[in-house]
Amino acid sequence: MSSLLPPLSSAIQQLYRGCVAGQYAAYSPPAASTLHKSLTLAIVLPWLHVQDQQWEGRAEHFQQFTTGLFGKLLQTTATDIDTPEKLSLRTANISRDISCLCDVIGCVALRETKAKQIVCKAILPVVSRVIGLLPHFEKDSRIFESVLGFTIVLCDALRVQLGSQFLQELVGLCMANFTKASAASSDDMGRTTVEKFIELLNTVIREPSNTYKGFTGDIVNISLNQISGYVAKKESLNSAYYTLLHSLLDFKWSYFYPRNATNREACANQDSFLAILQLFGATLCKTDFNLIKQNVISLCDLNDKHELFNKDVFRIHLQSNFITALLQLLFSGTVPIVGEEIEETLFQLARRQESYTSTLHAYLSSLLPPPQLSVVLKDVQIHQNVASFRLNLRKLV
Repeated sequence: MSSLLPPLSSAIQQLYRGCVAGQYAAYSPPAASTLHKSLTLAIVLPWLHVQDQQWEGRAEHFQQFTTGLFGKLLQTTATDIDTPEKLSLRTANISRDISCLCDVIGCVALRETKAKQIVCKAILPVVSRVIGLLPHFEKDSRIFESVLGFTIVLCDALRVQLGSQFLQELVGLCMANFTKASAASSDDMGRTTVEKFIELLNTVIREPSNTYKGFTGDIVNISLNQISGYVAKKESLNSAYYTLLHSLLDFKWSYFYPRNATNREACANQDSFLAILQLFGATLCKTDFNLIKQNVISLCDLNDKHELFNKDVFRIHLQSNFITALLQLLFSGTVPIVGEEIEETLFQLARRQESYTSTLHAYLSSLLPPPQLSVVLKDVQIHQNVASFRLNLRKLV
């Protein structure tokens, strides 16, 4: 090695040879992660003040490095893990190798194109092996979770080098395997596995190009019909799940309101649109105030960006229920951490004065006798700025 890569110190070259020979396999995960990332960057990053960068020799050595690291994974065949018993014997090693693969790929995410090219070429055989074994990995949630994390890293770090078609196939496989595993054992899917899958879907949705455009409908269906079931049983998934739903509406607004539509008020996929917003509305009746705050902020954000509250579908089907739920929260006096956000949202909803006033009247009628109600309603005003509206609303409360 020293004849090809003289700029690297003898200590680094010794570590390199040890990794290729498998001498550090017993290292703890944090130590192994640091070692693998450090050696990767030492090999693939440009050397300072060196005219001959020796890219060809470095690519060859990095190929040997990855072959040494992932030799056992490369040798794993479908018959080695075709039963749950066989797979369980290899779970720890496979998960560790995929985690190591994530380290190697992830450390070049923000690096030069040349470094990414070297890494991409070297890890392609390993990536292909992981993809080939993916149908068997669904049987083990720990390994499947590792694969989901690995897919996220690939989408982030090597999107250009791998190409859109390759990543589309990989994401499609992950979605298909999640659906299959979910149908087979809905109670056994771990929280962290579902959370990692939600993270992958968020990555796909937020991709600015049209690489994953064809997945939008499938993601909406999976979110509403499969992931929602896990969230109902594991409330710790709430924050990630509603972030995903917000991303669907925000980044894929054109899925519901196509840009080239003749009728700007026509809502495509209306049932899904309403179902997502009804889920947001349902959280306003819960006691998780952090989630309430997150979702109230999300609703305001959607209104700022896409004029959600002005859409006919929202106004006809949801507006009255949302106003009522927000008023109940505000009048309950139990949500100080989200009071200002509720007032801001009510201000935006109150822009349609008639709907707000009638809903407020109906809500107060359930609380006050008619004489007192008439006195209170005289003080109800719709103001042009949020500060005066907030002051009036606090006076009312």
